[in-house]
Amino acid sequence: MLKILFLVSLALLAASHIQSVKSSSSGGSDAGVQKPCARLFHPETGEQLELPSLPQKKKKLLGGAAAGSEGAFSFSSFTVMDGCLLSLWVAGSQEWGLESRSFPSGAYLNQLPGAGVSLNSYQCTCDQEKNQVTADYNDFKNRHIAGKNEKGSNKFCSEQIKNRNITVKRRCKPINTFIFANEEDVKAVCRDQGVKIPNKKLYKSRKQFKIVDCKNADQNRRPPNCTYKARNANRLMYIIVACDNNKLPVHFERSEPNPPQFGITGRV
Repeated sequence: MLKILFLVSLALLAASHIQSVKSSSSGGSDAGVQKPCARLFHPETGEQLELPSLPQKKKKLLGGAAAGSEGAFSFSSFTVMDGCLLSLWVAGSQEWGLESRSFPSGAYLNQLPGAGVSLNSYQCTCDQEKNQVTADYNDFKNRHIAGKNEKGSNKFCSEQIKNRNITVKRRCKPINTFIFANEEDVKAVCRDQGVKIPNKKLYKSRKQFKIVDCKNADQNRRPPNCTYKARNANRLMYIIVACDNNKLPVHFERSEPNPPQFGITGRV
C-alpha cells in the first residue's frame, strides 16, 4: 500500500512540474494573473497548497485549519515551478536545525521533515517576474493605447481590434476603450498625473484624454470577424486605470466626464 502511495505521489508531482513548465513557456493565457511559485502536496490526501511568489521572507506560512496546531502540517512533498526558487525555514526539526534550505525548480518527494514541525517562514521568487511586469503593461498598451493623432470610428474600432487580436476567451470582446495619447502621458497617470481613488489600486487622470469606446455590434460573430460601433468617439474624458507596484497601468477601469474630486489628503 505504501509503495502504491509513493508511486502515485511521484506521478502527481511529475505531472504538476510538467504543467508548470508548459505554463511558463507559453506565458499563460491571462495577463496580470499571478501564477504560483510553488505547490505543496499531501501524498495521502491529495490536498495541495499554492505559495505565491514573494520577494520578501514571509514569516507566517499557513493559517486556519490547514496549519494544524501552531503551524505544523504534513505536506511532505512539493513542486517548485519552472524558473522559481523556494527557501524554507523550519522550526522544531533536529535535522534542519535553525538553517533554511533552498530548492530550485523541480519535483520533490518526502523532502520536508515529519509531523510535529512547523514551516514558519518561506521565500519564493521567480526569474520571470520582471518579464511579467512588462507583459502586463504591454497587454494594456496593446488593448488601450492608440496614436495621439488617430481618430475613433466604426472602421477604426473593427480594424484595430482585429489587427491587435483583442479577444476575451476566444470570443469578441463586448467593449474595448482606446486612448489616443502618447505612451508616457498614460503612464504618468500612475505617477504624478493621477489621483488615487481611496481604498483601491485605481488612479484617475488629472487631465482629459481623447478616447473611443468600441462596442461589439454583432454577438453572433466570432474572431477575427468581429465588428464594432464607436461610442463617445474622440470625446475628451478623464480615465481611470489600475496600476501595478512599478507604477505602470495594467488595467483600464472606465472613463468619466468629471475631474477627480478626491485625493489622499483631500479634495483636489
